[in-house]
Amino acid sequence: MFKSIYFRLVATYLTLFLAVVIIISFFSTSLFYTEFTNQREDNLINAAEKTNSLMERYYNNEITKTELTAWIDAMGYISNIKIYILNPDATISSQVSTNDELSVNEQLRADIVSAMGGERVLRMTSVSIEPDAEEVVYIATPLKYDDAVSGVIMIFSPFTEMNNLLRSAIITIITVVVIVVLIGIIGILRVSINISNPIKQISEYARNIGKGVDVPDVEINTGDEIALLGNSFNEMKNEIQKTEQMRKEIVANVSHELRTPLTSIIGFIKGILDGVIPKEDESKYLNIAYDEAKRLKDLTTDIVDVAKLESGNVKLNKEEFVLNDLIHNVYVELGDMVKEKNLEFILDEKVKDIKVFADRARIKQVLINILNNSLKFTDKGSISILVEKEGSKAKVVMSDTGIGIQKDKTQYVFNKFFTANDYGDATKGAGLGLNIVKNIIDMHGGTIDIQSEEGKGTTVTITF
Repeated sequence: MFKSIYFRLVATYLTLFLAVVIIISFFSTSLFYTEFTNQREDNLINAAEKTNSLMERYYNNEITKTELTAWIDAMGYISNIKIYILNPDATISSQVSTNDELSVNEQLRADIVSAMGGERVLRMTSVSIEPDAEEVVYIATPLKYDDAVSGVIMIFSPFTEMNNLLRSAIITIITVVVIVVLIGIIGILRVSINISNPIKQISEYARNIGKGVDVPDVEINTGDEIALLGNSFNEMKNEIQKTEQMRKEIVANVSHELRTPLTSIIGFIKGILDGVIPKEDESKYLNIAYDEAKRLKDLTTDIVDVAKLESGNVKLNKEEFVLNDLIHNVYVELGDMVKEKNLEFILDEKVKDIKVFADRARIKQVLINILNNSLKFTDKGSISILVEKEGSKAKVVMSDTGIGIQKDKTQYVFNKFFTANDYGDATKGAGLGLNIVKNIIDMHGGTIDIQSEEGKGTTVTITF
């Protein structure tokens, strides 16, 4: 379980998510605390400055003592602070503050001395003036009048209020974090399921394919890389199924093609060995067995060629050569066979010295395979070869006046094991020649086309 992709996705996403949330929460809380403390500092400083201003007006007889006391008390009430006007000896000025009691401890006395020296002292960490008393934060600032320090302004703010506000803010932040975490966990689980389930399905289907079990297509409609993986898997599965079907067909066809000549060879040889075949006929049947053995050799060669071409293991040895010279060689090589059947062999070169960049041996194999088919199915008339240019490519047209092919069968002639038997006339061969031809032409980036009319002949056109 702990090694499953689902667990690892959840663990990874959740760890990253929680880390981000915790970091953001920490900085948010710190930022809030800093901002709140700064605001509290500003409030204390502003209150101290306003108090100093009121004292200056009082000293200048601009306001009465009653008005001064009222202003200071109102400001303290509104801001929830306590304001003390202290004499240089740290006693409370009886002129101003209604706060007539202040316990001065050592720290406070030291801060008052600093304020008398002209220094502003801010204590924003909670302190307690008396044992068991409420904790406070405070500011001690010099009371200035006529550029001289005439006393100290002490302003206290209860830390409990500040602490409560901070606690409320932290609780709010924690609540938001918990909600975000819960939503995030649900989202992470959903995303992880959406990623892991298709992968598990593909894995299960792959195992079934390995066992030879047919499986349906994987359906993933997320539109992302997982869907692309599913589509690739479906393509692979379909190709495997086609290959398996092709393999079964090849095994069946090859078995049939091998069985027939082997049966003949074994039968003739056994007949000779058993004395069933007369001595005078032995040569005849041995020649037949020899021809069948040659056919077996050609068949195995073709099967190997087809396997190599379809697997992509064949590499073309391309070179530049004159196509006309190659066609001349083929024309001479097959000339005697054409004459033996009393056929006319026509070579028409529309363009001389056509240079091509191709695999000479493979192109020769293509020409010989096509012309051999013409020889098999042509008993009278002619076989012709026309060579010309078509744009930047070479074009070779090979025609015969043979028996032709039924129109509805021409689409199958490039299929493996499709032979003349399939359109009415028995012939030797396994039906692999034209399949090999098609593969070779495709590898050269060329095209091949067959036009045929039953009883009138066949024309094969290749361009490359």
